[in-house]
Amino acid sequence: RGASAPRRVRRATVSPRALQRAAGDDFELLRELGTVSYSVEQQAGEATLKWRGGDDGTVPDSFSVVGASPLAGGVAEMKLYAGKVVGWEGPDGGERGSRVPDVLMKEYCNEIAASMADAEVEAYTKLYSNPNDSTIEQTWDGQAVGTPFDPASLPVVPLVAYFKSDAVAGIGESLWTVQAWGPGGLSRLAEYPGKTQEVKKPSFWPPIQRVRDNGLGPRHRFVRNAMNGVLAAVDAIHRRGVAHNAIDASSFQMSTLTDQKADELEVRLMNLGFAGDLTEDRRREDLRCAAVVCAELVFSALSTYGSDNGRTSAAAIQRLFESVFALDMAQAREYCVEEPEWAAVVEFWDYRDRQGDGWGLLRDVWRGEMSAEELLARAEAIETPYD
Repeated sequence: RGASAPRRVRRATVSPRALQRAAGDDFELLRELGTVSYSVEQQAGEATLKWRGGDDGTVPDSFSVVGASPLAGGVAEMKLYAGKVVGWEGPDGGERGSRVPDVLMKEYCNEIAASMADAEVEAYTKLYSNPNDSTIEQTWDGQAVGTPFDPASLPVVPLVAYFKSDAVAGIGESLWTVQAWGPGGLSRLAEYPGKTQEVKKPSFWPPIQRVRDNGLGPRHRFVRNAMNGVLAAVDAIHRRGVAHNAIDASSFQMSTLTDQKADELEVRLMNLGFAGDLTEDRRREDLRCAAVVCAELVFSALSTYGSDNGRTSAAAIQRLFESVFALDMAQAREYCVEEPEWAAVVEFWDYRDRQGDGWGLLRDVWRGEMSAEELLARAEAIETPYD
C-alpha cells in the first residue's frame, strides 16, 4: 500500500496528538515540497532497524530496507510532502478543507536515510515517555480521570505517526514519519534574517509603546524571543535525556517570521534524525551549536547589511569567536564596536551586559559548562526597553 494512493477509510484513523504506528492508507499526499540530502559518515554495525509494530504497538518489528549490511557513508535522501490525515474531522465535526495541510510527511528514500528515520522515532519515543507528563488515573469504578500528555506542550515539532510503505517512486519500500503542520508551515529560523519586513507607521503615544513598537524595537524583541526559544527547546530535550547532535538554524521551526508578531512567536526544534542518548560531550556540543545559532541570528538580523554579507554567516561568526578571540568577549566586543554595520548588534548585547550578562551569557552558552535550564533562566531574566 502506498502513501500516494490512499483510500478513504474510517474516521479518526490517526490522532494528531499521539505518536503511533500507522499505514500509508491513513494519509493523503497533497503535494511534494522538495528533497533534502544529508552527508553521512560511515557507521559500523548492523543495518537492521527496529520499530514498534503489532496492533498495540508493543511488538518489535525488525526489517532492513536494502539488506542487512553495515551502514556505509554516503548521502541520505529524504523527500518532503504536505499531507492530510484521512478521516480527521474538523473542529465542527465535518471534513477538514483540502487546501491547508494537516501534516508534514517525510519519506526516507534509501538505507542511509532509513537509519535517520529510526533515530528520529527512537528520540521521540524517549521524549514522550516521561510518566510525569500525564496525570491520567483510574477511579474505583474504572473511569479515567486526569489530563493526558500533549506532545505539543514540548517546544519540539510533534511527531504524529510513522510507517513503512511503498516508495512514491514505485521502487521498493520507504520509511515514513509524519509531523504536525505548524502555524508557520515550513518556516525556519534560518530564513528569518533575509525576510523583508513591513515597517509600522510610528505612533507618538504612549511613549513606552513608541519605544517598544517603532524602529528596531520589534526586531530586537523578535531576536530576543527567538534566542530564548532556541534555549528552551534544547533544555526540553536535554531534560528528557535526548541530544540533538545536529543543531543549526534550519533545525528550528518558527510559527511566524514577522517582527510585529514577536510576542506570538513559538520556536520548535525539529530534524532529530541524528539524535541519540544525552551524554556530557553531546550536551556541551548541543549548547555550542545553539550558541552559534544565536550569534548568527543576532549578527545577521541586526547588521546594517543583513544576512547577505558573508561576515554574518554561521561559519564566519564561529571563526570570529572561537579562532580569533577564543571566546574572550571583552576583545570580541572591542572589535565589534569598531564596525559601524554592527552598531545594533553591540546595542543588543550591551543592554544585557548592563545587567551583568549579555556577552557573558553568549560565552557561557558556547562553553556549555552550565545546563540549558540555567542558561535559559538567565536569558529570560533580562529586560530591555524593547520588551
